[in-house]
Amino acid sequence: MSKRKNKTKLPDGITDDPELFARFKVDLAEIVARSMNASDWKKFAIRFGLEDEISNHPRFLRSLQWSDDDYEGHVVDLVELLCSRNIPAVEALFQIPNVQKGLDEEIIAAWNGEQDPLVSALSHSLAEVNAARDWIDLSTYTARVEDALPHDPHRAVGATKELLEAAMRSILDGRGIANVDKLEFPELTNTCFTQLGLLPVTPPRSKVEGKIRKIADNAKKMVIACNELRNIAGTGHGRVVGTEEELSADDASLVASSGMILSAWLLRHAEKV
Repeated sequence: MSKRKNKTKLPDGITDDPELFARFKVDLAEIVARSMNASDWKKFAIRFGLEDEISNHPRFLRSLQWSDDDYEGHVVDLVELLCSRNIPAVEALFQIPNVQKGLDEEIIAAWNGEQDPLVSALSHSLAEVNAARDWIDLSTYTARVEDALPHDPHRAVGATKELLEAAMRSILDGRGIANVDKLEFPELTNTCFTQLGLLPVTPPRSKVEGKIRKIADNAKKMVIACNELRNIAGTGHGRVVGTEEELSADDASLVASSGMILSAWLLRHAEKV
């Protein structure tokens, strides 16, 4: 492997979104495999110190020469390796004209730092929920939200409500509250926030705590509003076809990212009290 020092990193817009990062690596490998001939690969190997991975590899150039089925797989393995150990080499592949033309516009925008702020917010929110998984693993619910966006905003809102509901029921169950599965959503929300000491039932101990409580009260209203939105425009209720309320992907992304942040915040707060 190259002794070249790697002092750079891939753009945050690419690496902050696990799904986009995976798609970037696969798409890059596919396009590069079609664009590079044996001479190109040999020069690339010399330039970045990759002789062992390319020129001396028992199958890499041979599979290219004979158009074997495993050739593209070797390129995928190489791209995966470079993304973790040789970013300058990845940047060189990205600059190939055919790569620029072939990659999806979303990937190009993320590479250039032009990613949709809502997409970035959603990725950050997902990371926040995953960071709390040691106590309660909500990955099944976050996966449903991710899968629904951007093509099915109504399902995304429904999945966000289920995420919040699962987080609050799990918190209460973990604190020994009985029959949490029977609580309706408004009662569930009030009970969870009360149990966590987030409602202004006693005087705050400081001005900061007073403001946090005010924010927490507004957070509770957001949770309840998410449930109400789900009842109006989300999944879970059969409606007359053609009469569904309109809901944009951008608005659903706002709901989803807010719901994830709130879920993570509740989980972390529950660990402290």
